[in-house]
Amino acid sequence: MAESSPEYCPASTSSSDGESSPESSESHRKIENCQVCGQKAHGLHFGAITCRACAAFFRRVAAGANFVIKCRKGGGKCEIVSNGRSFCKKCRLKKCREIGMNIENFQYDRDPLSTSKQITPSMAMYLGRPEFIILCDPETARNSKITKIDLTGIIDKATKILMSDIKIPRSPGQNRLRKLSTASNIERFSVSSDDDFQEIKAIGLKETMSFWEYDILSVANWLTHFDEFQELEPESKLTFLRTIWSVWNRLEKLGRTTMFLKSKIAPSFDETPIFQADDIKVNLKDMKLDIEWLSNYSVEQIAYYIEGVGDWSAFQSIQPLLELEPTEVEINYMLAQISFSFAARELQGELSEIAENFLQLIADDLHNYYTRELSVSRYSDRVLKMMKVNNLVMKTMFDRKEKIAIARTFDIFHVEFSDPEMFKALY
Repeated sequence: MAESSPEYCPASTSSSDGESSPESSESHRKIENCQVCGQKAHGLHFGAITCRACAAFFRRVAAGANFVIKCRKGGGKCEIVSNGRSFCKKCRLKKCREIGMNIENFQYDRDPLSTSKQITPSMAMYLGRPEFIILCDPETARNSKITKIDLTGIIDKATKILMSDIKIPRSPGQNRLRKLSTASNIERFSVSSDDDFQEIKAIGLKETMSFWEYDILSVANWLTHFDEFQELEPESKLTFLRTIWSVWNRLEKLGRTTMFLKSKIAPSFDETPIFQADDIKVNLKDMKLDIEWLSNYSVEQIAYYIEGVGDWSAFQSIQPLLELEPTEVEINYMLAQISFSFAARELQGELSEIAENFLQLIADDLHNYYTRELSVSRYSDRVLKMMKVNNLVMKTMFDRKEKIAIARTFDIFHVEFSDPEMFKALY
């Protein structure tokens, strides 16, 4: 008897509210052959009628590191052979997705021959899909060589920026958001071309450390342009930096990528260019990733835990941003709003109250920007759209907490930081 596992679904379907759709079920029953390879179908798997072999293939590959899968012939039009063995993985996966297969669509009692049986819940079922669990030799994970990363130099540079006695004055009539805009200068990306950026095609620990330094120092510099922040005690400044730098940079990269794309013809995000720094871009689909410093596992094995490899959720906010077409002031409001909202949530006592006060100050400045500079009295629709993007980013942050918890449980990462609070949301 064929083994039953949760990735296959019974020959029925559900509407978005969870109720069975008779019309959809009837149409699925009429399909006798696999929609991918043409073999005899065995049921509804991941949202499409397929055979078990194609369902198993999709389960293995769909959540993996797709950028390392290459088309055999290079044109993305390989012939689909009915026995499944001669498939080009790239084209087979493409076919699966074209017919509507989705890794999130699975049901527990999947087999039409045993739909009355309840499958004993397993860790894989609770976590959503088997790829979340790395089946490994526990001794190998336990004896992993720890990579210790010293952040002292970066923290010292950031501290020097934060504690500088140099006060940056506001220009006449300039509010906080305008002043913050001079620090981020995101508008420059709207007039940039591809030739203005160096493409990084391989990323290892050296490149990663360089990106971290750039990101942390960028946030430190941005914060010095916020007058009330400059009045805080030194330790409070560092606490804010440790708390917000990762969420700030997450949104800032989306903002600069949006600024670059919005000036192009028919702008859209095709999961390719991310502008990492002032003059650096990363092609996510073609980059080579060296994670020996991070884990004993291969990129393919732990792709689900790596943003821009097996996890693309961080970039779902780009399309709403493109549709919003934000100004530089609006992006800086979004940066301040998401940063101080996150700080108000994560910090306690007086620091949380300070963050709440900062939120009120930037809200007043945004009102003045619309009413005085743009002479717009009704702007609630734009604020709602900005908050939609910020909420998507925040949701991604909190969803990643669950992934990080799983990774720690199974000792997937073997890295220690000299300042663990700085990276607790990442590894």
